[in-house]
Amino acid sequence: MGTLVIGNHNSVNIPGGAASEADAPTVYKVKFALKAVAFVAAVVSLSWFFQGWREVNQAPSLASFALLVFGTALTMFILALMGYWTYFEEKSKGTLKKRIEIYEVIRCRLQNRKQGEKEHHG
Repeated sequence: MGTLVIGNHNSVNIPGGAASEADAPTVYKVKFALKAVAFVAAVVSLSWFFQGWREVNQAPSLASFALLVFGTALTMFILALMGYWTYFEEKSKGTLKKRIEIYEVIRCRLQNRKQGEKEHHG
C-alpha cells in the first residue's frame, strides 16, 4: 500500500496508487564506509601527486616522474568513481540535472557484462 504525504506529515493510504511500492523505482545507495574509504584514498593519492610534483621540480628523476603520474592517474580515477556513484544515486532518485554520456556508456557495458556472466553461469 502506498503512502501519499500531504502538508504537515499527514498521510493518506492509497491502495495501488502511483506511490505504491511496486511502482517505486529502485534507489541505489553507495554505503558510507565505501565512500569514506574512497575519499581517504583520493586524499592520499593527491598527496602523492604533490610529492611527485615537488620531487620533479627539485631533482627530476624517473621515480619522481612516476610518482607524479601515478598520483595524478589514481586521483583522477577515484574522483571519477565517486562522480559515477553520485551520478547514479541522483539518477535513481530522479533528481539528475544533467546526463553524462560516459557514465551511461560505462553503466551499459557493466550491465551487459553482468548479464553475459549470468547467462554463462546460469
